[in-house]
Parts: sequence; structure tokens; C-alpha cells
Amino acid sequence: MSPRARFVNHIAFQAALIIIGLSMASLVLSIFLYRESMREIALKEVENKAIIFLSAMETSVRRLAMEKNTKSIIELIQERAEFIGENLNFAIVGVVVRDGNGVVLEHKVKDPDGLVYDPGKPEGRETHHIPKDFEEVMDSGEPLVKRQIKTLRMVEGQPEVRVIEALYPIKKRQKGELMAVIKLVISVERTFELIRAEYEIFTKRVVLGFTVVTFVLILGILFFLRQRIIVPVLSINDGANQVAAGNLDVMLKPAGSNEISSLMSSFNKMVGGLKHRDQMRRSLEVAKEVQQNLLPGKDPEIEGLDIAGRSVYCDETGGDYFDYILFDREQGTKIGVVIGDVSGHGISSALLMASTRAFLRQRAALPGTTAAIISDVNAQFSRDVAESGSFMSMFYLTIDKGEKCLRWVRAGHDPAVIYDPEFDTLSELKGAGIALGVDEQFQFEENSRTDLREGQIILLGTDGIWEARNPEGEMFGKESMYALLRQNKDRDAAEILTGITEALNDFQRGATIEDDVTLIVIKLTHGF
Repeated sequence: MSPRARFVNHIAFQAALIIIGLSMASLVLSIFLYRESMREIALKEVENKAIIFLSAMETSVRRLAMEKNTKSIIELIQERAEFIGENLNFAIVGVVVRDGNGVVLEHKVKDPDGLVYDPGKPEGRETHHIPKDFEEVMDSGEPLVKRQIKTLRMVEGQPEVRVIEALYPIKKRQKGELMAVIKLVISVERTFELIRAEYEIFTKRVVLGFTVVTFVLILGILFFLRQRIIVPVLSINDGANQVAAGNLDVMLKPAGSNEISSLMSSFNKMVGGLKHRDQMRRSLEVAKEVQQNLLPGKDPEIEGLDIAGRSVYCDETGGDYFDYILFDREQGTKIGVVIGDVSGHGISSALLMASTRAFLRQRAALPGTTAAIISDVNAQFSRDVAESGSFMSMFYLTIDKGEKCLRWVRAGHDPAVIYDPEFDTLSELKGAGIALGVDEQFQFEENSRTDLREGQIILLGTDGIWEARNPEGEMFGKESMYALLRQNKDRDAAEILTGITEALNDFQRGATIEDDVTLIVIKLTHGF
């Protein structure tokens, strides 16, 4: 990641952006609300001053109205407005006087140059036309100030002026009879100029204040983020890097009771679990090495016999077992071949496999038939697994070259198969017998076969081969194994074994291996 990208993705930078964004939004909203508030306050001020102005002149205007001297009324209003205009902060640019019946008595306008002139009657309207605002004041008898701002072009070619209108009723003192209604057209330009000036001052102060507050807030939050989030997260990241490098003694120091502290505590638990699992993995590797050393390191070399065997475990250790036992090493005329499968797989099965190997090798070194050997091994094995419910299937086969005879005991294991390529026949080496560990007193029977000749192939395997499944859930099956045996009949034992195991791998296509796989191929060759 580039330095710029790392900076943009840094939590402190993103937090600062969020704070600045919120501050700017608050600033704009505050300025807008202040402007609207000032506008309302200004208009209210104009309204109040207009009412006060007309109220203060009510006596004088009433006297002039009784004399029907409307011209003097307007002149009086203009004179007084000019006198106190500096204090009112607004200017009267027009006056309309109507009598109690709404008839226009006088209509005067002051242009931007300060000249007062008479435009006559309102353009396009008769003197008896009464606008709605006059009607409202005439009906209610109360003053009316319209806050709606209008634009007025008093002289052609001059700028428009923003104005509001204020209406005030003049009544007889005693009877309260309406004598006239005065309408003032008031310019609010000066008021708005004052508002604008005040608004600019406020804006500068608010911007400065928000800038200072935002800066202080950013510093405070960055300090908080550093102490409570960034530093702990960086320590977690550093710890994770050390764990990735193989250091499982890393321990973080949680502080407080927030989520980061909980995460650090969880990290420590995870590292502890990883350390425990690493110890187990190392132990399993040692166990795997030990168990692999218990299996034959190489296939025996006996004249007349081509033998190949292999075990593949689905875990680090397994319960499958195969072995070769040489009875007369000097003459090499008799060999024992054994294959077994402990229930389950893993460490427990590996331990039972190792103990069974020791039992078998120790007993096979003593005199006795194959049946006696397996019966004694079963008795010892049964005592060891009496309370566990475990068991082990086994097929024990001896090949006697001198007598050209096969002898075997089947202890609950699938029968071995002998293939005769001359007649293309497959026959199973069957026999009665239960698995080891089921019945301590069980006596096994020996089976034999003497019709052996060169070219025949003996196949011993565990159910992990034919019960293997592909991703679609289909089983490999014994028929597939037998077909491969026929296809590779002219090859040596190692090539036959490799052909079957490779075909099995291709069939599984990466599917999870659920059971151990063991296969032994024995081919009778020239000199048997």
C-alpha cells in the first residue's frame, strides 16, 4: 500500500475528517439560522418603531384630519421622519392617507434624491377602490404592519427599494369614530445594511470560534484515539506479527474494561490456545515419526516373492497397520504378512496399533500355529481394551515357499484376494473369525491353500480404499480395485500398488480423506 493510501486509511485522519465535516455543517446551519433570526428581529424592530412613530403623532394628525388638511399631514410625517430618522434606522418613502370611507385623500412619494412629489392617484385604480389591508384596519380599528417585503421602483431608471407597509387608524378622541387611515411605505434598506454588517461580524466570530473549537476537539479526540484505540490496536497488530513469526510467548496488557481491552484479552486467550495447539502439533509430529518407524521401512527382498506395501493416514497418526515377519532369515523360505485396522483413527488408534504390533511380534517369535498366535494376541489385546469398547480387525497371512502353501487367520477383516492371471480368476481368502478385542476367550481357526504358482497376485487392503468417496459421494468400490489389478497384472508389485493408489487419488479429486488407507501387493515370481 502506498504512503498516501496508508495516510488516507489512518483512523486519526478519518476521525479528523469526520469532526471537520460535522463542524462545517454546524457552522453553516448556525450562520443560516442566525441570519433568519436577525431578519425576523429587524422586521419586528421596524414594526415596533413604526407604531411608536405613528402613535406619537396621533394627536397632531387627528387635529389636521379634523381640519381636512391632508397635505399638512404628509408634510408633518415627512418632517418628523427626517428629524428622527437617524434613531429609527429606517426611512419613510411613501405616505397614503384615506378617509374613514377609504377614499384616497393624499398620496406622496419621496425619491432617492430626497424630493417629495405627488404622483397623483394610484395608477390604474379609482379613488374609491379600497385595498384589503385598508379594509382590515378599517374593520378592526387596530394598526397593521405587513412584514412581507416588497420591492418598489419609485423613479424610472433608479434601483428598486425594499419596503414594508404600516397602516395606522386615526379616530376621534371621544366617540372612537374612524377619521382616517395612514399608510406608511417604509424602506428597510438601511436596516438590512445594519443587519448585514452585524451578520458579517457574527460570521467572522462564529467561524473563528468554530475553528478554535474544531482544532481543540480534533486534538482531544486524536489524543483519546491514540491512548484508547490506536496504541492498543497497534500493540495487537505487533503481537499478531510476532505470533505470525512464530513467537507464541506474546502477552498483551489489557487496560480498562472497554471493547479494546476485551479484544486484547481474547488475543491472549487465542495465543494461549495456539501455543497449546502448537505443543499438540509437535507431539503429533513426534507420534507420527514414531508410528512411521513402526511400519516397515522397506519391502522385504525374498526370492520368488515381489512384495510392496504402503499406509496413508488421514490424520497425523492412524489406526491402520501392516507388517512383515521373517521366520527364517537365513533361508528366507517363510514370511508372515499382517494387515490390521483399529476402530477409529488418531492418537488412541495409533497407541492400540503400536501395542498390537508389539504383541504380535513377540508372540510370532515363539512356536505355534497362525491360529494360536492370533488367539494369544487377541487375549492380550482384549484385556487392554476391555473398558474402552475399541477393537481391531486383522488378516494374518504366512507364505511358506518350501511347502508352497498359504496359511492365514481372518480376525474380522475383509478377506484377502488372490488373482490368477492365467485363468483371469479372482478368489477370496475367506475364513471365520471375529475382530480382536471382542472376546478374550475366542479361539481362531487356521485356513490354508496350496495351489500356488508363479504369476499369481495376492492383494490385502483396508476398507479405506474401497469405501473412499469422491465429491459426489460415490464410493470407489472393490470392483474398481480389481479392475486395476487386472490392468496392471504384468507389472511388478510396486507398480501395481502405485497404479491403484494414484487411481484412488484421481477418483477422490481433492475430497476429504475420511479413513486411513493401507494396501499390500504380493506377486509370486520366478523361483517361487
